Amino acid sequence: MTKICAFFTAILTWLGVIFCPGEALTPVFGDTEEKTQTEFNEGEFVMGKNDLVVSPSGDDSNEGTAEAPIKTIAKAKELMKALGSDETATVWFREGTYVISEELVFDSSDKKNVTYRSYPGEKVEFSGSKEISGFTETQINGVTAYVADVEINGEKDYFRALFKDGKSLARSIYPKEGMLKVKDPATEEAIAGSHAPDFFTHSLAFYAHTSDVLDFANAKDVEVKVMHFWCDEHLPVYSVDTENGRIETTIASAMRIRVDDNYIFENVKEALTLPGEWYLDRTEEKLYYIPEEGDTAENTVLYAGVNEKLLQIKDAEGISFQGIDFINTGWDYVNGTHTGNPFPETHPLYKNVKYGTAHPQAAFEVPAAINIEASKEINFTDCRFENISYTALKFDKASTDCDVTSCLFNNIGANAIFINGDFVVPASTQRINVRDCHIGYYGRIFNNAIGILLTHAYDCELMNNEIHDGWYTGVSVGWNWGYSDNSTDKIKIKDNLIYNIGNGWLSDMGGIYTLGIQTGTEISGNIIHNVGCDEGAYGYGGWGIYLDEGSSGMTVENNLVYDCSSQTFHQHYGKDNIIRNNIFAFGGEGAFRITKHEEHNSLTLTNNILVTDNATMYALTTEKDWFVDDSNLYWDYKNGGNVYSGDGMDLFERKTLVIMKTRGYYNNALFEDPLFKDAPNRDFTLAENSPAIAQGFVPFSYDAGTITQF
Repeated sequence: MTKICAFFTAILTWLGVIFCPGEALTPVFGDTEEKTQTEFNEGEFVMGKNDLVVSPSGDDSNEGTAEAPIKTIAKAKELMKALGSDETATVWFREGTYVISEELVFDSSDKKNVTYRSYPGEKVEFSGSKEISGFTETQINGVTAYVADVEINGEKDYFRALFKDGKSLARSIYPKEGMLKVKDPATEEAIAGSHAPDFFTHSLAFYAHTSDVLDFANAKDVEVKVMHFWCDEHLPVYSVDTENGRIETTIASAMRIRVDDNYIFENVKEALTLPGEWYLDRTEEKLYYIPEEGDTAENTVLYAGVNEKLLQIKDAEGISFQGIDFINTGWDYVNGTHTGNPFPETHPLYKNVKYGTAHPQAAFEVPAAINIEASKEINFTDCRFENISYTALKFDKASTDCDVTSCLFNNIGANAIFINGDFVVPASTQRINVRDCHIGYYGRIFNNAIGILLTHAYDCELMNNEIHDGWYTGVSVGWNWGYSDNSTDKIKIKDNLIYNIGNGWLSDMGGIYTLGIQTGTEISGNIIHNVGCDEGAYGYGGWGIYLDEGSSGMTVENNLVYDCSSQTFHQHYGKDNIIRNNIFAFGGEGAFRITKHEEHNSLTLTNNILVTDNATMYALTTEKDWFVDDSNLYWDYKNGGNVYSGDGMDLFERKTLVIMKTRGYYNNALFEDPLFKDAPNRDFTLAENSPAIAQGFVPFSYDAGTITQF
């Protein structure tokens, strides 16, 4: 009987019809290894001989002692300069809010070896907002609203961010649910970009469906937000023709607008109806706010983000911040330097342009609330960055030896952390480390922002961070498309928890995304799950680990990746990457993808576990060999070991085991249940007697843990 079964199994497998596994094993599980996080110890107050104390109730004429504190950080900076640069000092801030109305500048004249920190156990806030109160009750759009007079003296006083009780309030939007669709992109009026016109075409007008256009009372205060490709466009309205649906804007789009692209209107007076929403009327100089439960006109206090930038640190050294909350900053449209105004003066819409076109990649040109440039040993520890409307923290151009440790980033308008340098080899920006940080709800204004963006930097560690709920990529490393010299290298992306990325908004993203040759870069120990791209007709590319153009020489190992809308692993093109000892599970479009054939080995895939649920195993677009696989385990929870490959799961597109083996794939492969503890509920703890272990897979910790809470 055994011989007969074996005979028919061999025949049916050869035909690609069925795979008969061997006798099922009873899994044996050992103790689960759990990750633990060490809580940061803020220490005790000990007044050193060079120390100062600052308090909101202090006076800058005081000596700065605990009994007679000074009042401002500006005064503390001034007093610190009188000390020797080699002597250590601490500036202690007592509890309260310190309003930074103008950007605070540190430079080479500021004292080294000084820490600006909170008094232990006290909440210290550096804020970029001003208080607004004095509301009265009124009616707007048929609902109760509060209104207050505000002085608007040009753009300086026109704010776009409003906060209450530690949260960001929403400007009124239309429609309230879902998105609108572009009717006609008016391509005949567009200007082609410098390259790739299929993507980079600039527009100053498009046509909406007339039923989607309101008769805006203040059209020039309305913003059109277009979500497409890997970019969201912020396009202030120049004019609206309600009769034919024509929308003209004061910023040219960075990318080509297409029929059925998604868009919404923001800052719409006629749509102000929901509790917590607000609208600033430039013409009337009034702020309208729809009250939430518990609000009264008398007790409502709101905070307008009027200062966009808090700290500028340039040519400085040895300055640290500890236990400080940086909060409540404003924003403006980004005046891009990438293209400026791409329209010639002869174009009929040239007169409309007010702002330069934004950079189309990863909120690259969005400024930072805290910017560090050409500085050394600038550190942030146990700090909180919350309600920051631009990028929160940027290390720029020749900054070195800086650390961000145990910090929390919440409700960030653009990138949470941006590490950047000039494109020189070797990189001038080096050894910038981000460890034990919690980054959540980033890209809330500039949706194509990234949790941690690193470009043109060397020898950096991005380790043990929790990154979640962004509209775009979690971690992006490298800024060089193709195989030319790349200054980004020796980056460690390790032990991060990355989840809820994309959320069905944009396209072409990854939990971790890389570009260019990075021979010393390691991606290891990360847990990535729930990455989802735009689900519309144009949407594509919600990948777990995504090695994009020219990604080469990298090691990807010991990662757990699951529940991605596309494949769990994708390499566009690259050379000699090692993909080893990972678990890739439950990609919506399959487990593994390479999209470009090249005349070299793209990668080596070895000792991995790849599992699907009636989805393609290898999504390959041609029949040529372009990578090497060896000793991997494959399993489909619907089809067992009878896995399929091909670019899609249509019956006529499927490539059977036999076909794939004749093409040189599935070398020394196992097609068996890996014996996860509870795969349907995403517990990937591996049984001690898993066939994958016998095959050579080395178990690692699958417990994500939690670093901190908001």
